[in-house]
Amino acid sequence: MLQKLLLLTLLMLAAGCAPTRTMTITANPSDAILKIDDVDRGPSPITQMFTFEQPNTVHRVTASRAGYRDKLEVVTLDPPVYDLVLNLQPETRRINVRVEPAAAIIKLDGKPLSPDPVTVLSAEVELGVDARNLAIQHTLSAERDNFQPARRVISRLDQDLAYVLKLEPMKKMISINTEPGGAEIFLDQTRLGVSPLTGVMVDLPVDLETNEFEPRKLRARKAGYEAGEVALSWDEGRTDYRIDLGVKSKEARLFIDPPDATVKIDGTEIPNDASGILVHKFSFTPTNERGDLKTYEVSISKKKDDSEWEPQHFILGWDDGRIEYRTALKEILTTGVKLLSPVFQRDNEGWKIISELADTIATKDSAEPIGRPRAKQITQFPKGTQLGSLALAPDGSKIAYTVLSGSSGQDLRSQIFVVNADGSGDARAIGDGKAIDLMPAFTPGGDQIVFSSNRDGNKRFKIYSIATEGTGQPVQLSVGDTTDLWPVVDSDPMPRLFYQAMFSSRTDSRLQSLQIGTSSPADLTSLSGTRPRVSPRNDAVVFCALNNTTGRREIYIAGDKGGTPRNLTKTPDADEYDPSFSRDGSRIIFASDRAADDQGRRNYDIWMIDLARPETPIRLTRNGSLDDSPVLDVLGDGVYFRSNRGGQWQIWRVPIR
Repeated sequence: MLQKLLLLTLLMLAAGCAPTRTMTITANPSDAILKIDDVDRGPSPITQMFTFEQPNTVHRVTASRAGYRDKLEVVTLDPPVYDLVLNLQPETRRINVRVEPAAAIIKLDGKPLSPDPVTVLSAEVELGVDARNLAIQHTLSAERDNFQPARRVISRLDQDLAYVLKLEPMKKMISINTEPGGAEIFLDQTRLGVSPLTGVMVDLPVDLETNEFEPRKLRARKAGYEAGEVALSWDEGRTDYRIDLGVKSKEARLFIDPPDATVKIDGTEIPNDASGILVHKFSFTPTNERGDLKTYEVSISKKKDDSEWEPQHFILGWDDGRIEYRTALKEILTTGVKLLSPVFQRDNEGWKIISELADTIATKDSAEPIGRPRAKQITQFPKGTQLGSLALAPDGSKIAYTVLSGSSGQDLRSQIFVVNADGSGDARAIGDGKAIDLMPAFTPGGDQIVFSSNRDGNKRFKIYSIATEGTGQPVQLSVGDTTDLWPVVDSDPMPRLFYQAMFSSRTDSRLQSLQIGTSSPADLTSLSGTRPRVSPRNDAVVFCALNNTTGRREIYIAGDKGGTPRNLTKTPDADEYDPSFSRDGSRIIFASDRAADDQGRRNYDIWMIDLARPETPIRLTRNGSLDDSPVLDVLGDGVYFRSNRGGQWQIWRVPIR
């Protein structure tokens, strides 16, 4: 080689000129600027002749273009080259990328820069220019499932080639409807508005550990309805959501006692099982915009031919979801019994009698409470019989009583009967039944019965006597223009008649005594009174007097010849009447409502007081029915009385302990 160079040099010297070479120079891209030996020759292609002064002469050819790396080629004499092509390589720069909040596939113009998801990446990338030498823009992106792609445009002009790509949650625009409409809508705990809603943008965060969408809830609520909710996720891009609000409902259990009672819900009978348990589903739809819920009226009742229970009614509502209801009907131990009574009213023409039909309460059980003496029913009157006052014969063998009939206000009828005190045998009628005969009492000898009657044909009632056997004609005992009631005869050798007299000119009634066979009655006391009864000792009279302040009756006692009466009972808050003496005159029995039953209801019972200790009365009956018209038997160890116990007026006897 050295020899060739030496030879060439010698030839050039011999010839007297340097060798040359002409070649065409082309750059790629073609608009690159060419420099030859640092002399700008313009864009390619160019044709250049190179002169080689020395065999080792070297010429430098450089191609430059923005966005590309310069390309340098060296031209020498050997070997000979006639065409020269300079291929420029695009310019690259190192970029640094960080992805938040999780690793992702990083792409440049859609082409991955990394095969796997990364959080940081450093790479050389081409950042060139276009034909106008403008910086070419590239799209740098990060992609991860369940996130929106993060994108950023980059170019060679960026001063900082460190980039942060933030992945944002998936978002979508949704519409929300509810059934019924007008419900408040919440996304998790955030209120969105009132349905229907449209154009609501929601984001869908991802759990970075599982890369699954975090659960989100669309909730709806409206007064009176059960809240509704649906899950919200990407749901393949679904945008329409509907939430159905539930109607409040519950399956309630009603425990019925007695189990065979009839149950009606809003008037419709609903069967319950043999154990008395009724299971029923109730729906509580709102009744207004305030959300007030529907309620149900529940009625429970039981009635048979011979018994009845107090019905129960209650309103069954939502009651905070309560599902158990217990009801226990209370058997009605009482029954209503009509009481027909003679009532005397005063008008311009004087006193007249009318019938009054009142409602009374009786217990269905006719017995006395456990531990009390057993009551005995003496009579067996047909159902509906109206029983008036009664009296006991002095020897205790017979009972006189009245049976009333008629309707309220008019058509009053009454007849006296006599029956054996033990209830045996048939009752014997006294009189013809054409007159109104009332208030019988035996005379001390027991052979006569005195009574009040209108049998003389006028409106006034007078006192009559008739043989106990019912024979003969009644004899009128009282005289004058008064209406005379409640007769009783003492045992004086010259018998006296005591009775209640009502004058046409007065509104009150007077207690009078009349020597039988005379016509000059005398006032017994200045106090107005009713229902007098004389002591077997012939020294005192007990009677009723009305307390004008309370409107209730009290029991008084006065001497047989009059004087200032004494209040025996002193109970202004109780009603007390029908007093009578024991056979020895030491005790008085009467009817009083001073005591109340377990329900606070007052009813009339038979009471007894000892005249030596009137402040400590003894209660003889406590059945809960109306007991009155009491009389003590001969020995004083039992009391006869009228009662509606059992639902029918009868004569009863109860022992006295």
